[in-house]
Amino acid sequence: MASRRCAWRNVRSSRCAPAAPLRSETRKGGAMSYAIGDDKTLGIACLGITHPHTSGRVKAFQRMPNTRLMGAYDKSDLLTPFCDALGLEARSKEDILADPDVHAVMIHPKSYLMADWAIEAMEAGKAVLCEKPAGRGSSDTVRLVETVERTGQLFQVGYCWRYAPSVDKMQEVLQSGQLGRVLQVRAHAGCSHNEADTDHMRQPGDIGGAFYVIGCHTIDRLLLHFGKPKSVNARITKFPGLMEPTAREDAVGAILNYDDKIITIDFMSWDPLPWTESWDITAYGTEGVMSSRPMPASYKIYNSGKNGHQAGWTEWNETSFPEIWAVRKTVYSPEIAEIGNPVYFDREAATFVNSLRTGVPSNVPAQQAHNINLILEALFQSSAQDGAEVQL
Repeated sequence: MASRRCAWRNVRSSRCAPAAPLRSETRKGGAMSYAIGDDKTLGIACLGITHPHTSGRVKAFQRMPNTRLMGAYDKSDLLTPFCDALGLEARSKEDILADPDVHAVMIHPKSYLMADWAIEAMEAGKAVLCEKPAGRGSSDTVRLVETVERTGQLFQVGYCWRYAPSVDKMQEVLQSGQLGRVLQVRAHAGCSHNEADTDHMRQPGDIGGAFYVIGCHTIDRLLLHFGKPKSVNARITKFPGLMEPTAREDAVGAILNYDDKIITIDFMSWDPLPWTESWDITAYGTEGVMSSRPMPASYKIYNSGKNGHQAGWTEWNETSFPEIWAVRKTVYSPEIAEIGNPVYFDREAATFVNSLRTGVPSNVPAQQAHNINLILEALFQSSAQDGAEVQL
């Protein structure tokens, strides 16, 4: 049975407990060398605008005090309508990277350009907020890890779903031991709005389709909560004649194997729900059970009564809001609807700016993106071997 081993670092970080700094990051007075302080007006620009998350992140920074948007660059013909709609100046990549008033860039091109442009930006002395999955696979993300180590620049990956308060609560409960010994975890996610059959999910050279581009969010959460598995098994299916033939996957069943627990993942590329209502991670422990959903954010906890907590169920739901996640297609996002609900981009942007101003380590470092890609590659490898176990 074929297997593959991958190089890892532990990436169990959260907003409450930031990841340990990478080896080459240097501190000055207790802060990373990229810290710009609280007084300076933060200049941020876009390299790439074709990803549907771009406008949502731009608007998040436009709402932020003491922050200035410094233009955008892309090779796409969509750059002009994007800049017109968002009130930005179209600039060359070279001009943006040479501008000393640009402290950071958002990376949002097609996946094959993400790593190259992010590396150029870090080498030019810019902090980077990069759309996930930060490239086409581990061959791209390993270069990002190496560049962060070499330059010491801030690099944060855009795994925005981890900023739900329900995710924070699950991390808190797991770290406290409230559930006892967690022996089993179940995770579900999906891709909505028939986006599985768009060019965005069929980029040349990507590891996969919807399971790669959307399912990576679930892998991020599982690594956040439970750390790295020792091996994986998977069946990643395309059912002949049932759904659109050009979509890469229809449904996925996968297993992450640990020394002390087992995690099962299921994913469907044709989720009928418009938000992420079906996305759920449930942890089963010897003294309790907890389910957590990112948006609309909610959680449920059952306590046995033997763990210092009152026996029974506790349920929580974030205050409802009328704006759904993806709202409408636009002249600058003609294939996939742009993001309408801003809450996760606001939280993500605040975390990024806090790191850039104070010098605290990246909340979602390049190593996290790399580890996620290593897991996804192992899952696709296992499926190609009829579900055989692949070592990590």
